[in-house]
Amino acid sequence: MSIFTVSFLAVFKLVIVILTGVWLGRSGILNKPAREALSKVIIKVMLPSLLIVSLGQNASINNLGKWSVLLIAAVLFAFFGFIIGSLLNRLFRVPTSLRRLVSVAASLGNASYLPMPLLATIAAGAPLFAQDPGAESRSIAYISVYLICHSPLLWLFGYPLLSGKSWREISWRMIANPPLFASGIGLLLAVAPPLNRLIVQPDAPLRVLLDAGQLLSAGVFPCALLILGANLAEKLPDGETVPWNAYVALALGRLVLMPIIGYAFTLLAWRQGWIPDDPMFVLVLMIEASVPPANNLMLMCQMHKRGEAAIARLLLCAYCLAVPSLTVAVTIFLKAAGGN
Repeated sequence: MSIFTVSFLAVFKLVIVILTGVWLGRSGILNKPAREALSKVIIKVMLPSLLIVSLGQNASINNLGKWSVLLIAAVLFAFFGFIIGSLLNRLFRVPTSLRRLVSVAASLGNASYLPMPLLATIAAGAPLFAQDPGAESRSIAYISVYLICHSPLLWLFGYPLLSGKSWREISWRMIANPPLFASGIGLLLAVAPPLNRLIVQPDAPLRVLLDAGQLLSAGVFPCALLILGANLAEKLPDGETVPWNAYVALALGRLVLMPIIGYAFTLLAWRQGWIPDDPMFVLVLMIEASVPPANNLMLMCQMHKRGEAAIARLLLCAYCLAVPSLTVAVTIFLKAAGGN
């Protein structure tokens, strides 16, 4: 019961911040121009700073070998999610016009803005990590490595599918985004001894750069969740409907079947010794398979000027259902990670 309480409070804490974003969006305080400006600050400054600091302090040549499972998992989760979404589209007879939306939403989860604050809350409140002060920092490092593969997949795979165009027509600037570059810089700081001694070590001459990055990254979680809530509060055009079978296909695929796949894959990898013997690593893998669809899918549909109302409704439904689904999933995952 205590594990369930920790799981529920960890998820509900995020929900409160998201609901605050909904209110800010409805009241016009966090309107579209404000959201766009804040999103740019997050993408270009705050999130890259967080990734550089976390990877620079936690990654090393010794552990990157086993961390490569995170890259493999990002590809596998996206692949299985798409296959599951496509099969459920046929099973539930989802309208043809919505099938790509459902398949992509089932394939690509919210890999950073939800897992990072969720795992930070778990690290601070779960008894499993009570004597492990570095758990939160490691969780960010693991997620950062996962994003190295997930972020290109989001734009290389998801973006053209939602547009109906070939991948050759998309801009490479959207794939080579600031968080991806920041992950590379963080890894370089971690594995290059001269740079590590110059910037990362506690007594490094330029340690102030890393400390400044840590300060810049402090607000990334609440700002990202507020934007998520404000986006979900956006009013939708009249006359556009999404049938019940599309909601069911997405919820079943992304919030039920994908957590099962993530759980099975992680336990297999753990028992085979393919991943570090770290409960936080186990949790990261399992939670990445269980989060609701990526919020950036809404941005992509807005850029294509197609499917905006449908993806907004699907995301709203998925995020509401994610409260109970994530609570149950995290309870099971904490139990498994604790070896109980």
